[in-house]
Amino acid sequence: MTSATNIVGEQLATAFPNLSLQEQKEMKNKGAVGEGCESHSGICAICLDKIVLQETALIKGCEHAYCVTCILRWATYGKSPKCPQCKHPFESLNVHRSLDGRINDYMFEESVCLLLRASWFKPLNVEECESSPSLRIGNRRWGDNGYVRSGRREARPVQRSSSSSQNSDASSSSEPKKKEVSKSIMGRRAKRALKREAADKAAAAKHQEHLMRLGRK
Repeated sequence: MTSATNIVGEQLATAFPNLSLQEQKEMKNKGAVGEGCESHSGICAICLDKIVLQETALIKGCEHAYCVTCILRWATYGKSPKCPQCKHPFESLNVHRSLDGRINDYMFEESVCLLLRASWFKPLNVEECESSPSLRIGNRRWGDNGYVRSGRREARPVQRSSSSSQNSDASSSSEPKKKEVSKSIMGRRAKRALKREAADKAAAAKHQEHLMRLGRK
């Protein structure tokens, strides 16, 4: 890439000897931009969409092309931004859009720090997700020694006095219910057996009284 850029610069210098150094530099940048656009095939490696011509941004040094908004948002994620493809550090971009929003027909170098403060740049709003606490409340322990795979530890709920009194009240209220249940569980045969025992006892008592009366007489 650098050799091709040098060749373009030499051709411009020989073809236009009367041009100033600044004009030659601008035309040299235009030639490098054309080659860079051909290398990336018009597809942004960040959003994977086709790069609009006026939104094209070339990284200085590696000449990789991206959407200007995409590469500026990429630059906000770190203190020293690097190219997503070749990890080449950069501090400036070649863009068509100026800081006030005007679009030029040529590319010029602009600092990333200034482009991030441009009125047309809209940073990506990212909502911060709170990390889950390492201690979770539950009634079961997971894993060995009460630890989960991700390092979370299960905690048992603390028993309070109010809960114990409620438990005692609940147990006292449940006792008569158990008795009622035991009564309702008794079947017909058991009831008949109880009736027979009671009748036999009554008949034996009457027979005993009858014998006592006969003995007295």
